[in-house]
Amino acid sequence: MIERYLRAGVRFLWNKPPDNMGNVGGAIVASTGAATPLIYDGLDGHPDMLDPQIPRNPNVEHVLGIAVGATVPYAWLDYAPGRTAQKPMAAGDVLTGYMSGCLIARGTLGGATSAFHLGTIDSRPEVNRTVKEVFHAALPADATGFFPNRHWPPGEVQYLQERLGGTAGTAVILGLVTATGTFFSVLMFQIQEPVAGGGGTVSFTNPAGLRYWCVGGIKRVQALNRAQLENELR
Repeated sequence: MIERYLRAGVRFLWNKPPDNMGNVGGAIVASTGAATPLIYDGLDGHPDMLDPQIPRNPNVEHVLGIAVGATVPYAWLDYAPGRTAQKPMAAGDVLTGYMSGCLIARGTLGGATSAFHLGTIDSRPEVNRTVKEVFHAALPADATGFFPNRHWPPGEVQYLQERLGGTAGTAVILGLVTATGTFFSVLMFQIQEPVAGGGGTVSFTNPAGLRYWCVGGIKRVQALNRAQLENELR
């Protein structure tokens, strides 16, 4: 279960898979993006950020169950703007994002229990209506879902960002659907490493172009039931 690795203060090297660009006709389409390596990079150096259940000790393999440099397995669910991407849950724990206002759902469609990312677009309400209408018409009988972005208020994000001591860059939210059907909202910060310059100056960069990330937190989310999803899709 991937959620045991996504703990506050844990760092990863990761590049987000690209979005699945295409038409905006609202169709339900297969998620075709491949997961990129999610590599465990140890703990962040700011102890106030660290999950209190993790010992403040760089040797945490006995807690997380993996060594530094290990790749954490997951399946990727596309963000397909203007369409709904579908990923069978047979692939295992599913990550998707980045999240702004999209609905993430789970249910059985076409004989496969799947995760779905409704690819709404903040600036295109007419497209969003079509996406919702198409998915509503196909809504699985066993559908559940959640909105990952609703669980991280801006003030809380800013507070956690400040605890990273100025090294935190972009904050993003990911949705996680586990193989057992549990929903989580994951906050991640892109981390900039300090580099000393001339005259005592300090700049921040991602060494060698790598994407350094620190988990800001993870929240288990109560699923919306089918009736609640129907209301959200109207």
